This record gives sequence, C-alpha cells and structure tokens, in this order.
Amino acid sequence: MAKKGLGGPGRCNGVTKWGACRQRSAAAGAGLDLGDRFPAVTVQLAWCENEEEGFGVGTMAPRLARIRVFPVKSLDPLELESVGIASGVCLSGDREFALFDAAGRAMNAKRLGSSIVSIRATYSNAGRSVLLEKGPHRVEFDLDGESAEIEGWFGRVLGRRVSLSRNAVSGHPDDQVASGPTVAGSASIAAVAERFALPTEEVRRRFRANLEIEGLQPFEEDLLFGPPGSPRRFRIGEVKFLGTNPCLRCVVPTLDSRDGSVCGRLSARRFADFRRRHLFPAANFARYTGSYRFAVNTRLPPRQAGRELRVNDPLVLLPENRRVGAS
Repeated sequence: MAKKGLGGPGRCNGVTKWGACRQRSAAAGAGLDLGDRFPAVTVQLAWCENEEEGFGVGTMAPRLARIRVFPVKSLDPLELESVGIASGVCLSGDREFALFDAAGRAMNAKRLGSSIVSIRATYSNAGRSVLLEKGPHRVEFDLDGESAEIEGWFGRVLGRRVSLSRNAVSGHPDDQVASGPTVAGSASIAAVAERFALPTEEVRRRFRANLEIEGLQPFEEDLLFGPPGSPRRFRIGEVKFLGTNPCLRCVVPTLDSRDGSVCGRLSARRFADFRRRHLFPAANFARYTGSYRFAVNTRLPPRQAGRELRVNDPLVLLPENRRVGAS
C-alpha cells in the first residue's frame, strides 16, 4: 500500500495507529521507564490510511474492556455491556441523579467524604432500581418513581435535608465543558495499583473512569488528548470523541472507596510525583498545570447522540486535519 508522507516520520495519510503498522514505522519514541516494578517500553507511532484497521500495542489492538456509569452521582458504579449516548451527548444514565442540600450545594464525596463514600448502592432493573445500604439502613427504591422516599432515606442517614435532582438529558457532570465520559487504560490502572499497593478494583473505584481500554501501555491513553486548547479526535466503535485534557483529580482518589478513610499511601502529592516521573512518550501531559491527573476528559460531538458503545469496540485515533467539533 503506497504511503503519502504528511510531514512527519511514520505518517501515511490519516489515522494514527500502533501494532503492525507501528512495527513498519522507522519513527522510534523514547522509552517509558516505570522503575523497578515495571519494564521499560518503547513506542513507535505511524499513520495509516485505513481508519477501520484501528491501532494496537504488540499483538493486542486497543478495545473497550469496561463500561461503567454512576446513576447516582458520588455513589457506586453500574457496570454495563453496552450504553447509549443520550441527547445531551453523555452516556445514558451516567450521573443522571445527584443529591443537593437545602442551599442547593452538591452533596458529593468531595464535600462529605466518608459520610457518603460509605453508602453502598446496588442497581437492578437496568439501573432503574437501587438498593441503598448504610449500617442498619437498607432499603430498595425505584429511581424513577420514589424520589421523595429516596430524599427521606438520605436525610435520615446524613442528618440533613436532601433533594434529589434528575437530568436524563445531560446528567450532572463536574466539568461542563468536557462533559463526556472519562477514559482510562487497564495498564495504567494496574500500574497505579502496583505502585500504591492497592487492589486493581480499588483503583477503579477511586478514579471512577467511565470507559476502560485494554491493549495500551501504561499511560498511553495520554495520547488521546492534545495540548491545551487542541482536542484530539478518536473513535470507540461507532462513537466519536474529542479528548480534551488529562483529568485533574479531587480528594476522592485518596479515600478508601468503601469507608472513606484516608489512605496515606495514595496522597495527591505522591500521585503527582508518580505521574511526573512516568510520562508517556509523545504525550502532552507535561503541558498541563499540575500532575495530580489521571484518565482523559472528553466531550462528544452533537451528532453522536443515539449511537451506542459496546464492550470490545475498537479504539481508533482519527485524523487531526478536520474541523474540531465536526461529527
């Protein structure tokens, strides 16, 4: 297949990919050294003409391994095999419900810490029913029809007046600009778990990424965003994304996801130091202020509403020479 150079090594008219095409490329990246616990890896980038080929590392092409939504903001996740894109271009059902106090302030883990982190939520009926548990308080509710009862339950457990807000169109995202799902790599989650001596699932629960990608090197998902102000286009299955920035974290990842206790091993300072020392070659991470960042913030172009993401969907980087925001 004839390749047309686009002004850079290993480029061939369009789509960035790894794997077989990477091996044919003469462009070599720097090694990513994760210290004694992790082997050094080397990345080589290439650009390929056929968008449908996808891209991969070694013998595994990146794919969507997990989908998690959080029906009630700050509570436990619901893991899915597929999820639609709502009309407000967010994952359907993600942060659809949120808790607020009498002054209209969000009642979330950032503010309430262990008071809300220690509440367990188990979903059924495709996420429309929730079993809430804290100590002796254990009741199942219909999210669609029992908002007053849910408010009463939280009021008793938290000791204050609570209102339950619902937004089925666009949810209740923290970032109103990059309001799409967050994306993290399985290898990155494993690297964090190893470094901070935490179970892998505990790392997932603390950082609360919506989409998890297999087939990438540790922190290789940092290639899914560009420098500040320059989103990078990519596609998972039939859904197109704009990767905007590495997600700046709050206090929540430093808390035990089951009881909200502070874990001294994983502090904001130690995590930021870890990320500064383990930057992925060719990524734009260092261009952003502060290193206490993990996972990729995204937004979804308007025409993605109505499409669907499925586990095992391939991940593909798209050409950068199109108008940002286009479908």
